Amino acid sequence: MLFGNNIQHWWLNKSDVFRSIFEIVDHLDENQVYQREANLHHLRLYSNRMAQGLNSRAYALNSVGDRLRLNVIRSVIDAAVAHIATNRPRPQYLTINGDFTLRQRAQSLNKFINGQFYATDQYAMSLDIFRDAAIFGTGVEKVYEIDGKIHAERVFPNEIIVDDQEALMGDPRSIYQHKEMVREVAASIWPEHKEEIQNADLIRNDDFVSHQGVSDLISCVEAWHLPSKPGAKDGRHVICISNQTLVDEAWDRDNFPFAIFRWQKAPLGFWGSGIAEELSTIQVEINYIAKKIQDHFTASAGQMWMKKGSGIANGSVTNKVWAMNTYRESPPTLITPQPVNPMFLQYLDTLYSRAFQQVGLSEMAATSIKPAGLNSGQALRTYNDIGSKRFMHVGQNWERFHLAIAEQMNETARKITKDGGGGIKVLSAGDKAVEEISFKDVSIDKDKYTMQCAPVSYLEGTPAGKIAALRELAQVSPEFASMSIHLLDIPDLDNIRSLINAPLDITDKYIERILKDGDFKAPDPMMNLDIARQRGTLALLRAEVDNTPTDRVELLRRWIVQVDELQAMAEAPPPMMEQENLGGAPMEGPMEPAPPGAIPPGALPPGLM
Repeated sequence: MLFGNNIQHWWLNKSDVFRSIFEIVDHLDENQVYQREANLHHLRLYSNRMAQGLNSRAYALNSVGDRLRLNVIRSVIDAAVAHIATNRPRPQYLTINGDFTLRQRAQSLNKFINGQFYATDQYAMSLDIFRDAAIFGTGVEKVYEIDGKIHAERVFPNEIIVDDQEALMGDPRSIYQHKEMVREVAASIWPEHKEEIQNADLIRNDDFVSHQGVSDLISCVEAWHLPSKPGAKDGRHVICISNQTLVDEAWDRDNFPFAIFRWQKAPLGFWGSGIAEELSTIQVEINYIAKKIQDHFTASAGQMWMKKGSGIANGSVTNKVWAMNTYRESPPTLITPQPVNPMFLQYLDTLYSRAFQQVGLSEMAATSIKPAGLNSGQALRTYNDIGSKRFMHVGQNWERFHLAIAEQMNETARKITKDGGGGIKVLSAGDKAVEEISFKDVSIDKDKYTMQCAPVSYLEGTPAGKIAALRELAQVSPEFASMSIHLLDIPDLDNIRSLINAPLDITDKYIERILKDGDFKAPDPMMNLDIARQRGTLALLRAEVDNTPTDRVELLRRWIVQVDELQAMAEAPPPMMEQENLGGAPMEGPMEPAPPGAIPPGALPPGLM
């Protein structure tokens, strides 16, 4: 099929753009049947069911069959989900040369993203997307806006359509999502197009079996085209049905609203390669050997052999207790042949084990058995780290996937705020309680931060894991040992970390006020004076390099001098106090020395009161 430029370049089409999009989607569907057939084949291997298709009318029409199958693909995939996908990467925003305020803003942005992850039940959805990638090679999540709120949903790979030629290197400029919607729901979302929606069609009737359900479905295609360069105006986003354009707007973002996770990236093309594809030949051979074993067992019934003319009547041999049977020449012979050649069973075990080895899993992982003697959180994390070396690339993809989700949520929140949505808010777990965070209060320009992912195991999220982390934290900071005991009932790790970082945070807050706003506040005697001296000196040197205004540099010098004076006062021996009693005799016995770090009364220099 040949297309004109008005169809190929649908994003430049000014009228009836839905016609161009549906023609392109229909053409790509026709030429990419292989992809849907591969997805169907891999689903059958995993589910052990003969699904007739993957659309809404055929996926439920399946049969189990009467063949014996040892489903190693399902065992390996479920083990991979338990071994890798239960790790919950936590996106972290890190500032670039950020001051104290910007760092605090980044921490609040982290809480905002964590709150969005909780609101969308992200980690539960991630498990399904990971399983999609293991079965089909590619898992997809979509982040979008509805009524000023962020939503996220799992997208079935069959819904995504790309041009294979354009996506040769994996990064197409246009992408399409074909989704089947209930006609009534579509009419409620776009009531201004109710008449057109009533007459819209359902496409993709090319599956093997079609089943008419009770739902009235129509095809809805959502199309995106990225801008050709930064600042270009040719980016476009369209939602349409077979006979009408429902949404038509500019698209100025440099990415699609999807986060993609691939089990293994193919050398060329958009789609990934999954476990089902990798083990399909082994599974077919396992099924063949299992059927052979089944046939041998069926044909291996015991047989009774009697000599002709022995005088034993047919049917006289029964299972009756103490039955009396007579014979003339020789008794009957019972032959029980060996049902299966041991080589068949050995070969089957070899294939099953080889499947796990080929993927890089142990059969222990499939049974979820914890090695004996590994009880501490550190030991379990070390063991999991060793076992994950084979999946380092998968783990890295898993982390990048969650970073992409976080950035999608960040971009969506930025758009909602820009469009006058009043600022999106979310509930997030703070240091001591749940707090409401507004995006407009934590938003950071894209050029002022980087992102990294902190892997957080499922163990640390459980009460037992938190208790193990508290014990390890107490070993690093012995002064918090008693605090960790107090928190055993309610292990609040964030609270502990905030207390540990308090001396550093309060120091940076004082220094930032001086250098940024010229707001001088004398150092507090209760501060960690060693940290204050160190951070103040570093900030002073940095200020000299950055050509900070002289008056603020001098304020910081004055602040450091006062820190030194406080340290000197704290380290000096306490003065002898004149003691007079009623008789005028001095007090007997030596005075008790002041506790380390204590500042005697009246010892503060002028300006520090």
